Amino acid sequence: MRFNKHLIIAATCAVCAVGLAAGCAPQQAESGPGTSGGDAGQGQEPSQEESLTPEQQAVIDGAEGTTNADINEDFYPGKEYLDNLWDRWDQVAEEYAPEIRTLPDGNMVQRTPTEYAVNPDAWQIQAGSNSYNTYWLDADNRGCESCHADMNALLKNLPYEHPVAWNDELDNKMTVQQCLFCHSYAPGYIAKQYEFGTLMHAVHYNTRNKAEFANDYQGDCMSCHNATENGEGLELWDLTKYDRLWGINDVENVQGEFSIDQEKTQGQDGVFSYDWMHAYYDNMRHGAGVNGLDLEMPQSLFDEWTITVDGSVNEPYTAKLPDLIAEAEAAGVVVTKTSKMVCNWNPVGGGGATNTEITGIPVGWLIEKAGGMKEGTTGVKALRADGSSQRAFPKSKVEANEALLVYKIGGEYLDATRGYPCTNWVEGVDAQINSKQIDTYHVTDEDIDYTDKWAGNPNGWQNEDGVAMNHPNATILGVPDGLLVQNGQPHTFGGYVDAFDEKIASMEFSMDRGKTWTKYDLGDTDRNKLVWWSFTYTPELEGAYCLTVRATTESGQQSFETQTVMFNAKDKLPSPEETTVLESAALVPPKAEAPSDEKSE
Repeated sequence: MRFNKHLIIAATCAVCAVGLAAGCAPQQAESGPGTSGGDAGQGQEPSQEESLTPEQQAVIDGAEGTTNADINEDFYPGKEYLDNLWDRWDQVAEEYAPEIRTLPDGNMVQRTPTEYAVNPDAWQIQAGSNSYNTYWLDADNRGCESCHADMNALLKNLPYEHPVAWNDELDNKMTVQQCLFCHSYAPGYIAKQYEFGTLMHAVHYNTRNKAEFANDYQGDCMSCHNATENGEGLELWDLTKYDRLWGINDVENVQGEFSIDQEKTQGQDGVFSYDWMHAYYDNMRHGAGVNGLDLEMPQSLFDEWTITVDGSVNEPYTAKLPDLIAEAEAAGVVVTKTSKMVCNWNPVGGGGATNTEITGIPVGWLIEKAGGMKEGTTGVKALRADGSSQRAFPKSKVEANEALLVYKIGGEYLDATRGYPCTNWVEGVDAQINSKQIDTYHVTDEDIDYTDKWAGNPNGWQNEDGVAMNHPNATILGVPDGLLVQNGQPHTFGGYVDAFDEKIASMEFSMDRGKTWTKYDLGDTDRNKLVWWSFTYTPELEGAYCLTVRATTESGQQSFETQTVMFNAKDKLPSPEETTVLESAALVPPKAEAPSDEKSE
């Protein structure tokens, strides 16, 4: 919801503010240029001419060789005008102070910087009493989150099922940057390319929403866009605002404490699931796990599930899943380990990544049980029981034991959303190969392009120029736009970095909006696990800061897209009562829960 400032400031300063905007000075009293111009009832000196010495008058007249060292500024012509000017802007600054919100999760955010330090060229604004960002740019009322305080909540509550781009356990914060990643160039996923603008303008200006957007929230083109003379036309405000706003403290060659971890894991609830949208049974699996239903899957499905290994093998077979598990456990080949899963469509800042503990049977062992591969084998097709997926992975994944038939995540049997009773799992590649409810491994000698995004398992998403958009992907987690932190105290930022089949060689941090970078080498990392990073920084100056991250792979490939978050260091953090407390973070109400049998009767 959008919280606009009062449209009219206090009556005592309304006329003055309009006068200022029109370039008009306050009316002077009719006592002549030599008088103080003040109200006689305020007991001021009767006239400057009677109070100024000849030497002071000479300074005012600009006599050659004079200085203003001895001048009393209270008698200088225009002093009262300046006093009124500062008073007016003090009032405006108080009225238009940047809004601080308390979000439903307890985080406090201030989306617009306070201008503690003033641009030296901004002669008309007094330090400590400035409001360029809010009074002139109206920044509090611009950008997606001026109305939609939490984009994750918005996507969750949409009247149709949006792909699960959020990840509550990761705590990634969706912004328009992630929206554009998917809604720009995505053949095979999005029906028409570069249609995000068409969609958003239709949503906000259609017959259902136009009146509410324009009247209730005073929305217009500038609510979402920025217009300037740089030749870029109408830019999205959220993508350019950090270059437009005043009051952001730039820190050259920022220093902090950096560390990484690859063993931290998420539970089953934190394992993302995008691919429910691809086929009918994907929807069935998804539907069984959403809205807190967590339907218990029948044990009989597990007990009677069969796995077939056929194709380019010497002794094809079909066996029940429980029997295979028991035989593999007896043979001591069952694997339990930390492993990552990442979607090739996962944007920078996205939630399509996980590090979790998996338990499964190596596909290589299953194939050996079938007498081994025949000569000429190139790879394996992972076939779902519903026939909705026939992606393949190369035999090198089998030989490296990077392909597994997984039946537990985090020590628990799979739930419906993750593919109960079992799923294929291949490390270091696109998650699309992790076919849920797999029932067949078809060993093949076909000439397959195993990097193709439809037949195989690509490593990242490419734009129409063939440039990798998220290889590598350096993401910041858990920082809503404008997060308030305690000035002078260390604050730890965190996130993940990944490059699918490549190791991450280094990470870099910037706090002067990309002018300088501080580099950290990661050493030898495991490409089959996410790299969780943390960076602890202690702000020394009150005000807003921007943190930007990027990464470089072992082959030298650098982040094509970077993510930036803004935070505000405060000497004194406000209490929730001093902020705008949001009980709901989305304008769109949550979906209604499915009625129980009793209610439906």
